Amino acid sequence: MEVISRNDIETLNSVMVNGTSHDLGVVKILSQHPALAEFIPSQSELAISWVRLEKDQELSVHQHPEASLILICDGTGMTLGATERGIEAGDMVLVRPHSLHGFKGTLEGFWALSIQFNGKALYEDTTRPNVVFKPQEKDTAKPADALMRDNEVYLERFKISRLLSLVNSPLIDQPDVREKLLDCLQTWSDMFQDLLHIRVAMTRDPAHKKIAIEHLVEELGHNNNLRNQRDTHHSPVSDAAFHSIMEWFRHQMLYKSDMVKTLLMHVVLEGSGEIFHSEAARVFASMPHFQEHGEDDGSHVSMGVELLNQASPTEIEELRETLSEGWNMIILLCDRFADIACSDHLMRATPTALQPVPVYS
Repeated sequence: MEVISRNDIETLNSVMVNGTSHDLGVVKILSQHPALAEFIPSQSELAISWVRLEKDQELSVHQHPEASLILICDGTGMTLGATERGIEAGDMVLVRPHSLHGFKGTLEGFWALSIQFNGKALYEDTTRPNVVFKPQEKDTAKPADALMRDNEVYLERFKISRLLSLVNSPLIDQPDVREKLLDCLQTWSDMFQDLLHIRVAMTRDPAHKKIAIEHLVEELGHNNNLRNQRDTHHSPVSDAAFHSIMEWFRHQMLYKSDMVKTLLMHVVLEGSGEIFHSEAARVFASMPHFQEHGEDDGSHVSMGVELLNQASPTEIEELRETLSEGWNMIILLCDRFADIACSDHLMRATPTALQPVPVYS
C-alpha cells in the first residue's frame, strides 16, 4: 500500500486561452504524479483532478465538448452559468457536453474531484486546454446579484436554526415530538396554500402574475398530500407567536409590491423549504411529501430571479431590507416549530438534555 499526499501532486493555477489568462483556482491532475499515472489503468479512460476554489474565487463560465462529473468533497460553493445554485460537500454536479458552467467558492471555499471519461483531463495540455471560456463583458453584473449574495449568508444562518438542529438531533425520534412537528408543518402548509392564492389574486404586473400562477399550479394540493400521508389526524396548532408570524407573511402578500411578493415567495420561502425538506426527507422517510417537495423547491427558487433582475437600483436596496426581514421571520417561525414540538421534553429535561437543540441567535 502507498499513500500519496494531495500536496505532492503538481498544481496548475491558471491557463491561457485565446490570449487571455483565466484563473483556475487550484487544479491537481492525478496523472501528473508518476505513481498515480502508473496505478490508474489507461484503458479505464478516467481522467481525475483535484480542484479547489477559495472563498469568492471564481472559475469563470466556460464550456467543453466532454462531459464532466464534479464531486464536491469538502466546503461550499456556487455553480455559475446556465444553473446558479449553492453546492456543498456530498453534492454531485453533472456537466453535460457544451453546457455553460462555472464555479465560485463561498464561506471557506471547496475541494472537489473533477472527472472526465475520455482519458484526458481538461487542462492536461496547457498549450491547448479543452475548454472555451465565455467572453467577458465589461459589466456582467445583474440587479439581483446583490440580493443573491445576501441570500447565501441567510441560507447558512437558516441551516443552524433550531428547527434544523431538531431534525438532526435524537429528539426527532420521539413519537410525540414528531407528531407535534408534523402538526406545525401541516398548519404552515395550509397557510402556504393561502399565500399562493393571495399572491395570484393581488399581483398586478402581468409578468409577475404569470410566474405566480405557474407556481400555484405546481404547488396546488401539497398541503393535502402531507395530510393524507400522516398516520394520525392533524391537530391544528394554536399558538399566538406562531400565528402572528404567519400573519406577517399574509400581510406581505396582500399589501406589498409585486417585487416584494416574488422575493419572499421564491427566495425566502422556497429557499428555506428546499433546505428543510431535504433534511426532513431523511427523517420522515416513509412520507414521500418531503422528498418530492425538496426536489421541487430548488426549481421554484429560480422562477423569480429573472423578475428580480428587472428591479431598479432603488428597488434593489429596498428589497435587500425586505430579504433580511423575511429571513428573520422565517427563522423565527421555524424556531417556533422546534419549540412547540419539544415543549413537553423541554419542561422535563435537564440543561444537558437540551443541547441537541441549541438556541439560535
